[in-house]
Amino acid sequence: MARASILLTSLLAFGLLTGCPPKEEEGDEGTTGDEDIMFPDEAAAQSTPRHEASPLVARGETALAGGNLQEATEIFRQAVAEDESDPRAQLDLGLALELGNDYAGAEAAYRAAIAIDADFAEALNNLGLLLRDRERGSEAVPLLRRAVELEPSMAEAWVNLALALEESGDDRAAEEAYRATIRLTPDDPMVRANLGLLLLRNGEESAAALELRRGLQHARGNVAALQAIGNGLRRAGHPDGAARAMEMLVDTMDSPTAAVLSELALAQRAGGDRAAAEQSLERALTVDETFATAHYLLGSMQAARGAYDDAIRHFERYLALEPQGQHAERVRQHLQAARQAR
Repeated sequence: MARASILLTSLLAFGLLTGCPPKEEEGDEGTTGDEDIMFPDEAAAQSTPRHEASPLVARGETALAGGNLQEATEIFRQAVAEDESDPRAQLDLGLALELGNDYAGAEAAYRAAIAIDADFAEALNNLGLLLRDRERGSEAVPLLRRAVELEPSMAEAWVNLALALEESGDDRAAEEAYRATIRLTPDDPMVRANLGLLLLRNGEESAAALELRRGLQHARGNVAALQAIGNGLRRAGHPDGAARAMEMLVDTMDSPTAAVLSELALAQRAGGDRAAAEQSLERALTVDETFATAHYLLGSMQAARGAYDDAIRHFERYLALEPQGQHAERVRQHLQAARQAR
């Protein structure tokens, strides 16, 4: 049973809109979020498996696919006890143990599968991903490289390799791995988002925007991809595309968060639509009045158009919420300037 993983690199880096006289600034400081979603890929397990499942292992896989983790784990343990040389039983036991947060046991089972069959790409991929998740990237990279050498069409192994390489600081090799993944899954918006953010970080704004826009074409309904693409396009200097991505994200979410609405506001502001940006920030504060960053951004925009009383109220609220926050010193400066200009 193969395991797939996609790093949901959902950067929500808030720009610093400083609207107090004499000028307004915009930067990219703020919060980021990494979310790693893992799931058993049942289709891959049934697609030309390297090792056929014994009746007992097949029963365990059925239990696992049905969400019965404890039952599946017990069945896989029994299968391994009956035949320690069964690599698929070892692989499935590793997956079940990992899903149950027994990482040491999962690692041992994956290694047992590889010891039985050194060319078992699924086991190499799973072990590599486990090690990457446990911040042991230097061990993960060679395993994932071997997995894609053995199975060049295994997209999940390519993306896991790309992520491990990026985390290890080898951006060029990571870019190559992302592009290999895209050749296999050209409609995957998250892979294009990851590649775009990588290119953006390395100063390749045009190439980054191209990948992000391509990803946007397939991102409808994908919360993480839309968030990453919207943030990336704004920072790449494409506010219209950023606003479109964030609008799609807001439409996708049943209850948009204050953070998402604030990122939408930044895209709208970057595109010159200040009124829409202020409306989005007002909405963000309706959702969560304690979201300090929205107070900061809204106060900055209000100060920029001379609405100093409103700006002062939001600056003071920011400082009440986060007196030692990352924007606190700048807010104090803007608060003083707004009071003097009032």
